[in-house]
Amino acid sequence: MQVSITRRNPRTGQIERPWKNRDGMFVLGDPAHGAQKHHDKFAVKVAMIEEVTALVKRGFSVRMTDGETPPSLISPDSLTIEEVEEADPATLFAETAPKPPFSKDAMMVELRRAMMVQANQIAHAGNLSAAVAFVGFETANPFYPYCEDDPEKVDLGQFSASSYLDQAYDYAFQVGQYWSFGDDTAQDVNEFVCGANPQASNGDRSPLADPDSLCRRATDTAYGRWKLEKGYDLSVRELALLGSMKEAAVRNSLSKERITIEKGEVDHEIAAAWLRERRDFIPNRTEQGHRERWIAYTRSLLQHREFAEAFAQILRSYPMTGEELTTKAGVSSAFVEALAAGRPKADLDALRLVGEALDLDAPHFAGAAVQAALRSVDT
Repeated sequence: MQVSITRRNPRTGQIERPWKNRDGMFVLGDPAHGAQKHHDKFAVKVAMIEEVTALVKRGFSVRMTDGETPPSLISPDSLTIEEVEEADPATLFAETAPKPPFSKDAMMVELRRAMMVQANQIAHAGNLSAAVAFVGFETANPFYPYCEDDPEKVDLGQFSASSYLDQAYDYAFQVGQYWSFGDDTAQDVNEFVCGANPQASNGDRSPLADPDSLCRRATDTAYGRWKLEKGYDLSVRELALLGSMKEAAVRNSLSKERITIEKGEVDHEIAAAWLRERRDFIPNRTEQGHRERWIAYTRSLLQHREFAEAFAQILRSYPMTGEELTTKAGVSSAFVEALAAGRPKADLDALRLVGEALDLDAPHFAGAAVQAALRSVDT
């Protein structure tokens, strides 16, 4: 069973659900702060719907939205709480954050075509055997190799490029594992796009040669966001991508605001201030926000699930294997195996080391483990 929290807006008639902010956190108001509870500095942020339910039952208000309108803090007396079976988790909450302009799957379809252009040029400049070794299957047309084959035959899992674009997509639109995009990935993405073959031997253009392709929009947006984060000047195209605007509209706006473009780029500080004023600009999520979400999520797991189940989910989400954890934390494999079995040993120092290795709230983790240890003794 899962818990559903809803409200029918008396003005619009729309069904509202608990709102998740850009860091994936539910936001509640503590009644102890009275009329000030709606202020962000007093907000209580939790990661799981079960924790929202528990706080609402204690009198906390929660921010609700229908997914289209801005979230409002709603008192518990106006909410309907009920148990539902087999609900899609996405139907239990709502978000108002901007959605990516296209799906990652659609971008990967283009990447398959781009890899076939690469294979075509390997066959053209080298030989068919080298092309087969690269792309993983034989072509049906040796005269124009890989120009007429089904792109679905391309297994993207064998190419590092698919990892580059996967990370670029998340970072560009601040979704998924957006935090995994770093300096090395920025360099990999830039080198891959700049070095890709622009067309096949029959004249078909690669998506990586088309600035309007999904691949290029994702990679160029990610690279522009990385430049913004690192303090580099931005091009007009990068401003357009980050602001979800046409380049002509960007130039007009810059001109009206008397912002100078030098050598095709805008000064970093001016560009950052200009972007903050754009309605559709998605600001970078902060590392602090990601850590807050992780801490809240794992605390809630340990509170609402059996210890072994919560610990297994933490390892899947981090991600880290038990063997890697023993090395990082400096504890024995037997100690980690006991944690995984739900029968932890009440060694506070070792529990602290494990909690720190997994970036958890170490004292809370140790407390949950000690409770599980005591329960295992009782049974």
